[in-house]
Amino acid sequence: MVSLLHNPAVRERLRSLRPYYNKIFRRQRNYAKLPSQKDYLEQMQGRGVFLLCFGRSGSTVFADFLGTHPQVMTFGEVLGEESYYSYFQWLSRGVLRLWPLRPTLMAREFYRFCAQLVRRKPGMRCLFDIKIESLHLIDGNWRMPGPDFHLFHHLRDAGVPVILLTRKDLVARYVSGQVAEQRGAYHSYHGASKEVNPFEIDLAAIRAQVAQIDATHEVIRRVFEGQENFVELAYEDLFVPDGSSGNTRFAPGLSERMAKLMAVEDRFDSVPRLQKVSGDKGYASVITNWDEVETYRVEVLAR
Repeated sequence: MVSLLHNPAVRERLRSLRPYYNKIFRRQRNYAKLPSQKDYLEQMQGRGVFLLCFGRSGSTVFADFLGTHPQVMTFGEVLGEESYYSYFQWLSRGVLRLWPLRPTLMAREFYRFCAQLVRRKPGMRCLFDIKIESLHLIDGNWRMPGPDFHLFHHLRDAGVPVILLTRKDLVARYVSGQVAEQRGAYHSYHGASKEVNPFEIDLAAIRAQVAQIDATHEVIRRVFEGQENFVELAYEDLFVPDGSSGNTRFAPGLSERMAKLMAVEDRFDSVPRLQKVSGDKGYASVITNWDEVETYRVEVLAR
């Protein structure tokens, strides 16, 4: 059989039979009759809110802040594997029993998945935490990964409320992620973490990642330029010191902006509920080339 497949005439004959095989033995969805991505987003009627950000940008603590509102439901990182509302768990529970997993299915079913979640929470504003580095998983086939994704344009065309959460200190973001990976804990709810042995940070990798993130943020700003339901926030601007307690609080005016974006009353809790596990202290003791990293960090912040 294997030797036959090396025969060009046999291979060409098998290729010509492929459409008939698929029609008989594979269940295929008629995508032409299904709603478009824009249609699924419009079905949310403004109740679906998309939080766009890269990892280690403060989306968890910010989403927890939004979730303190009685009319806001947070679905977490829907493109992650651990989330209860994970898109991939949803696929494995239902749709894959009927149709095999294909890039075309991934690109279309994600929007149906989001619309279904919102439909199940009537009267609620539903927050989707979308990690930009995972968008290639749902953006379809036949494209090179890059700073632009179809999701951005679908959200804009459907008039969906969008929050872009950035990080000014991209070097600290990268280092924080590396330390968290070494510890095996990214958030406080991950429990006890292991000790970190001293290691070196790859400066070339930081530079490449900073350039990639900057390019993507510029694309998002351009796509949503002039859109009233688009808000950009920086992680470093979310918090202010609370002189009375010595802790931090969410910045004044933040809850008002979010209430306006989500069309709800301002009933958010201004006290952060999640603490970082990697922090900014002690990096010099575990990063062997800390002086070089800090020099580049100052350079990036000065831009």
